[in-house]
Amino acid sequence: MRRTPAQAKAELERRYNARLAAKRKRNDRLFKSGGFLALFLAMTLLTVGLAIRTPEEHTSHPIYSGNTLEQTSSEASSEEPGENSRPIRMTNSKNLMEGITPMSVTKKNPDDTFITAQMDFAVKLLQQSLKKDGAKGALVSPLSAQLCLAMVANGANGETLGEMEKVLGGDLSLEQLNAYLSAYAESLPSTEKTKLILNNGIWFKEGYPFYTDFLQTNADYYGAALYQAPFTKETMEADLGEINDWVNTNTDGMIPKLFEELDEHTVMVLINTLLFDGTWETGYDPEDVMDGIFYSYSGKEQTVTMMTSIESLYFADENAKGFLKYYDGKDYAFAAILPKEGTDILEYANSLTGASLQSLLAKQKETEVFVRLPKFKFEYSIDLKPVLTDMGMPSAFMEGLADFSQMSPVRSLYIGEVVQKTAIRLSPAGTKAAAATGVGMDDYGIINSSLQSYIILNRPFVYMILDTKTNLPLFIGVMTEMA
Repeated sequence: MRRTPAQAKAELERRYNARLAAKRKRNDRLFKSGGFLALFLAMTLLTVGLAIRTPEEHTSHPIYSGNTLEQTSSEASSEEPGENSRPIRMTNSKNLMEGITPMSVTKKNPDDTFITAQMDFAVKLLQQSLKKDGAKGALVSPLSAQLCLAMVANGANGETLGEMEKVLGGDLSLEQLNAYLSAYAESLPSTEKTKLILNNGIWFKEGYPFYTDFLQTNADYYGAALYQAPFTKETMEADLGEINDWVNTNTDGMIPKLFEELDEHTVMVLINTLLFDGTWETGYDPEDVMDGIFYSYSGKEQTVTMMTSIESLYFADENAKGFLKYYDGKDYAFAAILPKEGTDILEYANSLTGASLQSLLAKQKETEVFVRLPKFKFEYSIDLKPVLTDMGMPSAFMEGLADFSQMSPVRSLYIGEVVQKTAIRLSPAGTKAAAATGVGMDDYGIINSSLQSYIILNRPFVYMILDTKTNLPLFIGVMTEMA
């Protein structure tokens, strides 16, 4: 009989508790018999041996590659460099990809299958994020999360891999997802006036046995920069500082710190950063900018700066209406959706599906629409572990059940932390937005008017930064309160 999601989750928890109990019992016997030291020494020797030579099915040589740190220029930027922007420091970490280029791999251009899967993921990620504290709003980057988690999935196997494939790509296999995501990321344009910069990085513990095939795959498909770091108790603070500096640099100071701390069991950190900096195709004159009122979700009347314009792309259905406003070059657009008056914004967001959002955005038509858009800035941070667990991939986070046997011969790896931070600043000049998603892999075995339409965004609304070729959101959020 097919198990329900709740039954499957309960079974995973039962197996998890049983394995932990067995592990504790085994460790108790070892301590009592003096066997713990022998086991620890044996595992230390085994680890050193495995770090030097991998099994026959993993005989690839360690070829490391990745994109270089790409410093963002503030020329023609919609915003000044982030106030937290600072030079990057790399004293502990060893860069393993200097002078190396990725190997050629098969890639697949986005099609309806890929777009449908990604839109489903985007909507579900937003909806699960709103469960945390939706009344305060939310902003997530589906693309940043996808790229980071796909790198992790390349080390997964068995039930863990199956769950991650289902959450990230629906019916797509990991091989298909790699091919699609790599081609899609490469296809996203970046110009002087509308920049989109993606970076992927992997830090792994010196001497820890990771399969070179796993590292090579992520270098080839995702251009991941590869670093070794000590990850010891004595160096953890410095290691953390270097990782956060890398994030800070690649988000132009918009996300100065991704991780607050590293777990003592952390042996690998995988990160994606996404920086968008676009000027409007049609900006605002001073007379278009004036004070206005935003009626927040909590019932407050908040004084805001409203920007008035006539836009030309409008869409609507029986539940909501919206518009698109292009950035320079028309490769990207800001989209806002305003539900019908009296509709609860959280109920509306939770009613969306990937298909319904695709359908709504496809209703775009060229017609003049009067728009008032508030100037705003928003920062958001979320622990994605409960979000991804509820989306259907619980085993990756469970000690003893997670299967990352394509990442390392050590069988005690699991995802200890997944965090995403985002920030957006929307102004009369344009929009600057950044996202960073980080995964910490832990080893629990280590001890360490005449117009036809009006849209006045003076109450809560859904908003996105879209890739106009596919209508996929780079960012998707709900605005409920003005900062």
